[in-house]
Amino acid sequence: MNMHQLFQLQKLDTEIDEKKKRLGDVLKAQKEPQSLLAARQRDEAARAELQKWQAKHQDLTLEVGGLSSKAKNSENKLYSGKVTNPKELSDLQQEIEALGRRKAVLEDAVLETLVTIENAQTEKTAAAEALATAVASWEKQSAHLKAEQNELALSLHKLMQTRKTKASAFDAATLQEYDQLRKQKHGTAVAGLRVNMCLGCRTTVSANKVREVSEGRKVYCGGCGRLLAAP
Repeated sequence: MNMHQLFQLQKLDTEIDEKKKRLGDVLKAQKEPQSLLAARQRDEAARAELQKWQAKHQDLTLEVGGLSSKAKNSENKLYSGKVTNPKELSDLQQEIEALGRRKAVLEDAVLETLVTIENAQTEKTAAAEALATAVASWEKQSAHLKAEQNELALSLHKLMQTRKTKASAFDAATLQEYDQLRKQKHGTAVAGLRVNMCLGCRTTVSANKVREVSEGRKVYCGGCGRLLAAP
């Protein structure tokens, strides 16, 4: 087992792991922020509110028109001279008065609705402007993230190609042990040795093991169990 080459593979895998993690963070960061989601919700709510009151105004206006038409027909009938029965004439008069009272109430409601529509229109305009600002800000930030994502993807592609070449220099048993150690030791199977200290766990290594590492022999750290290699 060439420990120097295996250590180089470890360095490469560490770089790959770091870039994969960063790529994951970048992808996660590209989800719309809460501030933008809130701006969208406000805009949607403002649009819905305006539409609701516009529909209400339309309904009230149609009802007022219907009452006006009905009252006019009753008045025409009342003053046509064709109705002579006192009871029927009284009923027509009462109906016309009732229609007038109902129409007055509805006309007040129409005016109130117009005021509400004006306020809703103001809120809709403000919400739309706030959304446009939030979208512009997010698109600017997202563009930087997209660029970084592309750079990371290209870099990872090159690193993976390099790893494939480096890994081909080892036999299957060595790679299997290396991969198992990587899983067990949080991604680091081979730790560097600085003077007499394992850089994986900061444990002091015996002089005998230091000599064996310098000779390129297969040595495990007594502290963390990782393979040791001279930088």
